[in-house]
Amino acid sequence: MKQPRKPRTIGYRQIAAALIGDIQAGAVTPGAAFPTEMQLVARFGVGRNTVREALRELQEQGYLRRRRGARSILATEKPDHAFVNSVRSAGELLDYARTTKLSLLTTETIRADPALGILLDVEAGTEWLRLGLLRSRDGHSAPFCYSEVYIAPAYGDVVDHFGSESELFSIIERLHGIVVSRIEQEIEATAVDANIASRLNVRVGSACLRVRTKFFSSSDELIEIGVVHFPAGRYKVRLSLDRKSGA
Repeated sequence: MKQPRKPRTIGYRQIAAALIGDIQAGAVTPGAAFPTEMQLVARFGVGRNTVREALRELQEQGYLRRRRGARSILATEKPDHAFVNSVRSAGELLDYARTTKLSLLTTETIRADPALGILLDVEAGTEWLRLGLLRSRDGHSAPFCYSEVYIAPAYGDVVDHFGSESELFSIIERLHGIVVSRIEQEIEATAVDANIASRLNVRVGSACLRVRTKFFSSSDELIEIGVVHFPAGRYKVRLSLDRKSGA
């Protein structure tokens, strides 16, 4: 005798997908109040926490505006899913590090093999302290980049201070009394390998931007190298640079 099939549990992502379908079908218009948590609990037959996670997902994707003690409002039918880094000067290229949340995944000392030497533009066999970092808008949404930061061993003590400050080169400057006087940045389109794909939860071979940033002291010592991977659709740089008269 067959056992009766248990009803399938609906997860918050499925609820979020259904609500996005409603939005795109025009069931709710921008500026209008969204259904309450209790209305959604009744509709989907799930607990309140599941509904809250679904609403949080919609908020993180840019669909909703939410305020404590007030009903959610539909912000837009077509949100911009990418984290936008607005840049008006060279000093703002790394500003996203100050306004977003990071998670430190790994810390290890490595020697650069030939392939890594080419990627970092350093001599194979040199020793580096490597940190693996995930960064997201708020610590809950999908990460918009995965970074591997390489620090010269002489400055490895910065890891003990990492967290209260999010820019490693600034900690190096403060702790060691040196000045970063030159920053070189190289940006290229590439495909995601298995390691990066597992960190960002994207498909192996999918498109991403790879940004390599090198930090040099005033004595031209290379003190830090950052290699950041931005998967397609999660990050955008918006430049607004003034043109000098007569240029």
